Amino acid sequence: MAIWTFVVEFGGGTYSSQFQADDLHAAIDQYNAKDPSGFGAVPLDLDAVELEGLENIFCTGGLTEDAEKSIFANIVKTDISK
Repeated sequence: MAIWTFVVEFGGGTYSSQFQADDLHAAIDQYNAKDPSGFGAVPLDLDAVELEGLENIFCTGGLTEDAEKSIFANIVKTDISK
């Protein structure tokens, strides 16, 4: 299991949160279920892309549910197995 750190730029603020999940899709599902931004935004979809030349760092962006504000997210996977 890994920790997934979300750093989300939205509405003039930066919101950071972490979730424990087996894979990226499960982590995104958890993010969307919790909505840590508090603005009713569901910014992430399953099209997050791993950044070229880096491992376990993903980037995605989109619009809020009402399509009025843009959201940009970086997602970092941290392996916590020992």
